[in-house]
Amino acid sequence: MPTSPCKPTAHRKLYFSEVLSDPNDPNSPTNFYITVDGQAPTLFNPDNPPAIETTQGAVEDWTIENRALENHEFHIHQIHFLVLAKDRVPVANEEYLDTVQIPYWSGRGPYPSVTLRMDFRGHTVGDFVYHCHILGHEDGAMMAIIRVHPQ
Repeated sequence: MPTSPCKPTAHRKLYFSEVLSDPNDPNSPTNFYITVDGQAPTLFNPDNPPAIETTQGAVEDWTIENRALENHEFHIHQIHFLVLAKDRVPVANEEYLDTVQIPYWSGRGPYPSVTLRMDFRGHTVGDFVYHCHILGHEDGAMMAIIRVHPQ
C-alpha cells in the first residue's frame, strides 16, 4: 500500500462519533467525540490524560473512521501526516497534510475512513492535540491530547 520507506512502529484506530446529550430530547446539545478504538468516548477536557502516548522517533499508521452522519475533518497540531488510503483504497498520490476530510457515514455499510502515516521523528515532543477541524465540533469537545515522549 504505502510507498513511504518507513515501517510503522504501531497501528491505531480512532473514530469520530456523536450522540445527543439527552437521547430523549432531540433539541439537546450534541456530544462530539474522537476516540481511540478500545477506549471510552470522552468529552475533551484539558485536564484529561493523553488518549495516545508515543515516543519521538516513532512512525505510526492511524486509521480514522467517521461513524457520524455528518462530515468531520481530522487535524493534528505540530506534525504532518502522509495520506495512505481513503476507504481502505490506497491513494494514487500520497501527500503530506495536517488536515483531511472524512465523509459522513450513510448509516449503512462500512464507515468512511482514512489511513494516515504519522511521523514523530522530528523535534516535537510534549503534549498537543488532534481534533475535528470544524469549529463547532472542536468547540463541542471533539478533541484529544497526544503525548510524544522524548527518545
